[in-house]
Amino acid sequence: MRKQSNGQAIYASDVVFNRRRLVQAGGGLALATTALAPMGVLGQATPPGEPVTVTDAGRPEENQPEANAVLDEIIARYQAANPNVTVESRAQPWDPQTFPARLAAGELEDAFNVAYTEPQGIIARGQAADITEQLQSWEGFGSFSESALDVVRSEDGQIYGIPVFGYALGLMYNRTFFEEAALDPNAPPATWEAFREAAIALTTESHAGFAETSTNNQGGWHFTAWMYSAGGQLLEQEGDAYQAVFASETGVSVLELLKAMRFEDGSMSDRQLLEQDQTREMLATGQAAMAIQAPDSLPWIAERFPDVDMNQFGFGVLPQNGGNATLAGGSVWMFNPNSSPEVIQAAVDWILFKEFDLENLDAQLQADQERGAFIGAPESPIFTGEYFEARQAVIDTYTNAPLENYTTFIEGSEQVALMAEPPIETQQLYAAIDPAVQAVLTDENANPQELLEQAQQQFQTQVLDQR
Repeated sequence: MRKQSNGQAIYASDVVFNRRRLVQAGGGLALATTALAPMGVLGQATPPGEPVTVTDAGRPEENQPEANAVLDEIIARYQAANPNVTVESRAQPWDPQTFPARLAAGELEDAFNVAYTEPQGIIARGQAADITEQLQSWEGFGSFSESALDVVRSEDGQIYGIPVFGYALGLMYNRTFFEEAALDPNAPPATWEAFREAAIALTTESHAGFAETSTNNQGGWHFTAWMYSAGGQLLEQEGDAYQAVFASETGVSVLELLKAMRFEDGSMSDRQLLEQDQTREMLATGQAAMAIQAPDSLPWIAERFPDVDMNQFGFGVLPQNGGNATLAGGSVWMFNPNSSPEVIQAAVDWILFKEFDLENLDAQLQADQERGAFIGAPESPIFTGEYFEARQAVIDTYTNAPLENYTTFIEGSEQVALMAEPPIETQQLYAAIDPAVQAVLTDENANPQELLEQAQQQFQTQVLDQR
């Protein structure tokens, strides 16, 4: 199914979920969170005797020695099979603010990693190389799901990136708190009404029933997920133009739900203006019973709070209100359009090897296991068929996560559509909505309708109408 202009499902009939397919390696290594599977050592990227140097922006930070050691081993394996290629990996996180300047100044790496929100804008601005021929010649190309490839496809069907990681937002919760509140830890709330009731029941003097994000564009990010769960949209396409439509009855209902939980129910803490890492911390330290998260929050908590009992956490689908959907995203590798054809070929070959070679995956997971990392957090697959199964067999060998705690998420994902983030100006859209979410969580007199109308008009005139 093709990605729709209004943000509709990026995963549909071509991705059928089940328990096995949703299990993924969620180890703490930066590499392990994006490694997907291998097909064996790939062929040489360029003819022998033509030296090529490839740079990528995928090296872990210095404070992750195990991850860096694994990466160095992978580089050594690749260079042994491709002696004409030198790989230089840099710790250079994606920064949309500095990206255009680094590209123009010739400072951008040959391969760079971005979130699902970025490729369509990057493609439209001519800031990435067309790698259709290189990717289609890879032996594993036919195993990509069409929906994953849609993230990096241009309107004319050309491919500008390599999807490597996918997620879906759901409800993370404390099973122990559920039991103490006489709630079934194996049946997390699946509707808005049940979710609100559960938050009230879970609230005590020591912890809030629910914690929500509202800063650094994350208020708009989760607002989008809530909108999808209620059948709403944020943008509509009219020819080549886009119209903001999030100040709808559905949008207002999202803010009214959050405001009611905050000020009528008292099921949210006084601590507000939160971002994702803070709500993760609140879950880890018992300050909150529930929060909207992606499953990679599980290994994140295990890595940073090693004394926390990970068996206490469950994961369910995002509570629904008629939309039967949730927000999905992930990350992709893209390539510098200013690099030479020989370098682009080598860069694509290197990234395919690094991310999808099964021996690399095994080494990464073994390193995770040896240091006691959390392995097996659910993930949305980007592959199907035999290739997926071969990769999953490697992951199964190392999984230590309590998969039974995520049954409702894994099985529920079969019934919930995964929706793409809004296709254009996504981060600016989220930034425009943030103040409205912040207001309803900090001001009991805030007016959801007025807040959304103001945000919608501002985003339309200052962003969409300027395109």
